[in-house]
Amino acid sequence: MTTQQFTLTSYDPVYAIAEEVRIPEDTIRETAVRWLEINICKEGEKAKLTDGWVNAHCKDFKSVDELLIFIRYNMYRDNREVQELADQDAICKELSKRLVEELPADLVENSLYASTMRMEEMISRQGMTKEEFCEQRGITPEQLDADVRERTIQSLKEDSALAAYADHANYTLEAEDFYAIIPGDSIQDKAYKRRQIELDGRLPQMEEYARKTKALKEIMENAMIKRKATDTEWLRYGDTSKDVLNANKQFPENFVTL
Repeated sequence: MTTQQFTLTSYDPVYAIAEEVRIPEDTIRETAVRWLEINICKEGEKAKLTDGWVNAHCKDFKSVDELLIFIRYNMYRDNREVQELADQDAICKELSKRLVEELPADLVENSLYASTMRMEEMISRQGMTKEEFCEQRGITPEQLDADVRERTIQSLKEDSALAAYADHANYTLEAEDFYAIIPGDSIQDKAYKRRQIELDGRLPQMEEYARKTKALKEIMENAMIKRKATDTEWLRYGDTSKDVLNANKQFPENFVTL
């Protein structure tokens, strides 16, 4: 497989529209009723999502709106990983547009082959043929192939853009950079696994992955985002990613996992 050095047209902060992953309000209200049934209702009692019922039965909430703020906050907090992945997709997609070089043909060919094999194995595990799988989703086999191709090439572009950024930054890897990408229950466990990777001759691959992971973290922290295209202000992602809603300021003692 061809090894190629990639570069970007710019290494400045990425600007991206990263839309908020919304949870339907109906789902939030249904969760609120379940929360009342589990935490408030007495045996045999039925919860009602009305201001009067909430005010009469809840110590901390005087209205449905106050209860929904609490429920909404917790649901979006639990949904944070989904939001972060969506944000990462949006930011990396914009970064990939800065890639100067074309992807090597052999890299694309080998990656498409691997992606197609994974797709076919996934379909086979579900006990379906490719035609049945496509019929279930309302698409043609040709549309499925085109989607796999598009996703694979986009992933390659984003990975190559991260490699270009990491090369430009010329990172020095510390032990913590390896521990961030090696699964384990303790530093000692991770250090042992790193040593095993080195003995297996896979250290160069791990170093490359660690550099790209470090690049991604820096790119994400410094990216400038809007949640809507109509927003007038760009916000630095590293300054905003920890805030989901301001409900914790209203009910600071009530934020527990649902």
